[in-house]
Amino acid sequence: MQQFRNLLKYLMPAVVLIMLLGLVLSRVISPEGTDGPVERISARQAGDYVGQRAEVCGRVASATYRPDVGGEPTFLNFERPHPDAVFTVVIWGEARSAWDSPPEELYADRRVCVEGVVDDHEGTPQIRVEEPARLWIER
Repeated sequence: MQQFRNLLKYLMPAVVLIMLLGLVLSRVISPEGTDGPVERISARQAGDYVGQRAEVCGRVASATYRPDVGGEPTFLNFERPHPDAVFTVVIWGEARSAWDSPPEELYADRRVCVEGVVDDHEGTPQIRVEEPARLWIER
């Protein structure tokens, strides 16, 4: 028991120091793409923002749910239908339950905005969305 107490006497300050260091670093370092204000851009501009957080707005030209594809994605293609989409929103199957209505029905032929980090998928900019609060119909 005495050995355990001696070990704790040296170990506890180290644990507290590591925890404090982690807290300080979590306030100083932000994940990539989350610094600064979110810029509102058109679907056509999205390719210039790969790796950055942005609010992308445009018309959904085609909306498709693909349960036959791995991950069961829903694709919202902006400005032009697939395969010529200017920008794509991807909602993976595991996230679909967060929506009250099927996203491919809710957003089809509507002007919508999406917020997130812009990725590039085979030359087409895209944002992956996991919650409805990041995707809305423009008024």
